[in-house]
Amino acid sequence: MSQQTFIRHLSRILTKNQILVLTGAKMVGKRFLSDQIAKQFRRKVLSLDLSKNSDRKKLGHPQLFFAAHSTECIIFESIEFLPGILDDILRFQSSTRKQPKFILTLDYRFESVFRFFKFPGKVVIKEVFPLSLLDASKSGSYSVWNHWLKGGFPGLMTAPSLRVLNNRISRIIGLICSGNTTLITGHQLNSEKLENCLQILSQLNGTVLNSHQIAKSLGVSSTTVFRYLKFLEAAMLIRLLPAFFPDGSTKRLIRAPKIYFRDTGILHYLRGIQSLRSLSKSIGQPDSWEAYVIEEVAKVLPSRYTLYYYRTQHSAEVQLIITKMSKSELPKQLVLGICIQPGTVPLISRGLRNCFTNLHTRKNYLLQGATPQHDLILNGIPEEVLTDLKSMNCVLISLPQLLLKLSALRL
Repeated sequence: MSQQTFIRHLSRILTKNQILVLTGAKMVGKRFLSDQIAKQFRRKVLSLDLSKNSDRKKLGHPQLFFAAHSTECIIFESIEFLPGILDDILRFQSSTRKQPKFILTLDYRFESVFRFFKFPGKVVIKEVFPLSLLDASKSGSYSVWNHWLKGGFPGLMTAPSLRVLNNRISRIIGLICSGNTTLITGHQLNSEKLENCLQILSQLNGTVLNSHQIAKSLGVSSTTVFRYLKFLEAAMLIRLLPAFFPDGSTKRLIRAPKIYFRDTGILHYLRGIQSLRSLSKSIGQPDSWEAYVIEEVAKVLPSRYTLYYYRTQHSAEVQLIITKMSKSELPKQLVLGICIQPGTVPLISRGLRNCFTNLHTRKNYLLQGATPQHDLILNGIPEEVLTDLKSMNCVLISLPQLLLKLSALRL
């Protein structure tokens, strides 16, 4: 979904007098998107940043404030500083017909802040992702490699120099780690140790979570490590990809989640990778490519689809499993299995063949590594390899082709 289509879709939500909550990491572009949505209506726009004490004081009597601005479009930024405002808005909407349009932004995952909030259909939550590869490549001058290196944050993609790029990433990390962690974890975490934890996690990207290993490196308890991970996941810096284990399976499977950074620009900054040349020669290129692909897939998937990985005790693995939640109470449906490989020549092992056989997915894909032309490269691939892929109900595909197919999935 392009940005303009996304804006029109969100505007239609507000025409039904629903409350729109935009969630996303800091500096991902929520304020810009809010302004673009507000411009779709011929109303005066009022914006309050709830992280500022002066703006919070204006809401001493919320009902009176809403009534005084009932013909306007109101944008509340950083509602995590005043979570009760959502209940105040719902109460006001139930008491009057003449209502302002409400756009709220949140720097954390909604369920992490509003854990016990049973929101009715009046509240619509949409996550704002960094710019996707499909949108970035429309300019024609932005390749897969550039997008992979710098990530999708708007400020990182447009950085005029390496120094500016590093300063902006440092600012994003500093803002997140110095934030109020009490709301998410119940404890105020040490910002310096939180940044150290991020540095350690950058070296563990793509690995199965081992909290004891991280605790030993940081010199803290495993309980504290779980608080760090909970906060970083809520702040949308990392993704804890859950393991998939079919019901009734007799195989010994890995059940711990895997750690992935949600933006490879931040991952490469923490690893000291600052150019395409150093990325191409890095030993961490395979797991960085996995993180990049998983996040790009997450950006285009409808909300009913969920991501997992599948791995046996013998390290046979399918890096990405896509399931679909049915509308009834039936178990989730396996839709796709995606094997992510960094090279252009597919490597088909016995373990991979067994994984696809055990999963019974509708369709399987083997994803090639990044190519300069964005296209699938078939030159140099033996015919018997392509025959093997066909026997496994598996198709060789490039990342742009995969994203186009996934974006066309039915809701």
